[in-house]
Amino acid sequence: METRGAADFRIEPEFLGPLGDRPLAEMAGKSSPDDLFPGASKFLSARIQRKRREHWNAVRPLVKRILAPGEHILYVAYAQQVPGPLDHIGMGHFVYAYHQVVLVVTDQRIVEALLNFRANGPGTRLRAWSYRSLRELKMKWGKLTARPANGKNQGWRIRMGGDRKLFSLLLPRLQARLLPEGAAHAEPAPQWHCPKCGAGVAPSPESCPGCRTTFRSTRFATMLSLAFPGGGLFYLGHPVLGSFALLGEALIFLVWIAMLLSAAAGGGPVPALAFGTFLLALIKLQGANVVRVLGKRSIPEPEGRRARAGRMAIAGAALSMLLTAGAFPLAAAARPRLDHDLDVAETDSPWHGSRSRSEWKAYADNTAARSQWTDARTGASLTVFAYPRSVLDSTTEFRHGYMNQMRSQTTRTLVDDTEVPSPFHGFRHAGGIRTKDGGEVALMSWFLDDAEAHDLHEVRIVVPIDDAEAASDLVEDFLRQAKFVDAITPQP
Repeated sequence: METRGAADFRIEPEFLGPLGDRPLAEMAGKSSPDDLFPGASKFLSARIQRKRREHWNAVRPLVKRILAPGEHILYVAYAQQVPGPLDHIGMGHFVYAYHQVVLVVTDQRIVEALLNFRANGPGTRLRAWSYRSLRELKMKWGKLTARPANGKNQGWRIRMGGDRKLFSLLLPRLQARLLPEGAAHAEPAPQWHCPKCGAGVAPSPESCPGCRTTFRSTRFATMLSLAFPGGGLFYLGHPVLGSFALLGEALIFLVWIAMLLSAAAGGGPVPALAFGTFLLALIKLQGANVVRVLGKRSIPEPEGRRARAGRMAIAGAALSMLLTAGAFPLAAAARPRLDHDLDVAETDSPWHGSRSRSEWKAYADNTAARSQWTDARTGASLTVFAYPRSVLDSTTEFRHGYMNQMRSQTTRTLVDDTEVPSPFHGFRHAGGIRTKDGGEVALMSWFLDDAEAHDLHEVRIVVPIDDAEAASDLVEDFLRQAKFVDAITPQP
């Protein structure tokens, strides 16, 4: 078979007989030495013929290995293997680029030679459908369908109008060759061939019995894909797709971490955990599906590649497990937790505090309230609140939200600045609030940023509007004597 000359691989659409009432060369009316066959210009433009010749030259070294002596080539067409629904789900629009083929129609069979992603070179899969095993071969709505007596139907989308016209003329000549010995003698279709030597191999072969070529394992690639993002695709020889898979899964993982942190801040991580697990499982299944599509292509495997990929997968799987396991303590650490409370530093201070809610004059039912303090000199009282925050919260964001809330509740703003007594840092706000009897009181708050524990503490006092300045001095006196201590849970 290897001794056949270039002339033996010429395209002869009319080898089985005329396709019309006149030869194709006469029907075309003109011809060129560069035509694929006499009369090709009636069906294909010069540009398409040049592209077709490139495709044919790309796959011819593969196809010629399986052609029998005396087997004639009737036509060569560019087509797209019709992908299954799961292929669409796994690869999206790229599914068409990865299913480009060259169909070589001979007087004995249809040979499908896979093209690469850019359709500028051969792929690795080589299959054939013998007419003696086909029950039906038809063209409808631009789709060529082969229906074997023993096997699954196979469809190809014929993109060029000229190809569809010539197939319509050629198919009646092929019908008489279908299933000549009956369905009982039909062989399973398609027949797979080794891209290295052309020998017959099993579908999705592990190795070739003829040349001993080892092919990359779809099952092993699936395991790699589940173990490490993109691992299966890197192993199959698709580094770009593998990089996309790695980045996509990393992005999903980061989104999941953000969801866990946000959920921890809100106190309910279970829904985020379930949803994140669902997303990760979904992208794992999607990656395994892509590997399933691209793995069944008889891809030769260099010696030692599987062992190296296995070692890398083990390391990648360990890293993935560590990152996933580390997400849970990270979420737990991000859960808002109050570490400190405010207390007076001096034992002889005129400020006397109470952490028993039953003794408080106000805010006893407020869960954020931590203590109330009374000045022995004036009898004035203030209340201390605390707001534990997650790592995603910031003082600036809190202040912005608080200001918006106060604008809707107060009649006017009295104070809005960052003048907080040292060593504390934060901001303060005072606003007028209308009472039920028509009067006005001042709601005055100092917010202290506990940077070490990432919490925020509020010192609040409510006084008649005329006493606002004196109340401000009173709070600043308390703050000059205050310090952060370990959190003390208020008593009922």
